[in-house]
Amino acid sequence: MRDNQPKHRQARRQQRKLERRRASRQGMSAILIICEGQETEPNYIEGLCESHRVNRAAVDLRRGDRATDPVSLVRKARQIFERDPTFDRVFVVCDGDGNVDDARKLAAQRLRSKDRSPLTVELIVSRPSIEFWLLLHFEYSSRPYRSAAEAIEALRGHLPIYDKSDRRIFEAVAPGLQQAIANTSRLTRELRAAGSASPDSDFAVLAEVLLAQVPRVTHGRVA
Repeated sequence: MRDNQPKHRQARRQQRKLERRRASRQGMSAILIICEGQETEPNYIEGLCESHRVNRAAVDLRRGDRATDPVSLVRKARQIFERDPTFDRVFVVCDGDGNVDDARKLAAQRLRSKDRSPLTVELIVSRPSIEFWLLLHFEYSSRPYRSAAEAIEALRGHLPIYDKSDRRIFEAVAPGLQQAIANTSRLTRELRAAGSASPDSDFAVLAEVLLAQVPRVTHGRVA
């Protein structure tokens, strides 16, 4: 029997391109996101998009699968973009326990979009892990967590039944989203003043980019 999967995959890719062009005409950016985590990070992002009615036509969210370290994730993001240069922004979401410095060097190498505009891969790093970003939804902390396990322990002070595979993780932390963004801004200022780099999270950057993809309603119509 002939394998039609390649045709199906090609049809899906063409459909996604068409949806991104439609979103672009509405003034929205086409965004590619590659996640290191297979569950927590994509579940959080999907929940944020659903809760705030982010236009998913503009957001292509993918798991890293066999790419599990920052360098491999950036390499995968670049390969996807080179095959499909219709994205306006490209993000890689990862923890800070891998080779982030080398990943940043690779991410900084310029790519060219379909209209020849230059762009780079943007790293969204949480140190020591995504759980620190989740913790910021509940409290401000500048404690230098030594491991993801310590961050998870602190998070469970607010979410006792926290589980990395929870598909509704965003719902559990959603009321604190703006607090997390504000806490991140405060933490960045304090770390800069102290000459420190951890703990921290760039996730607020991605959250605000996604929130900007919410369709605007003008006089009862979606703008």
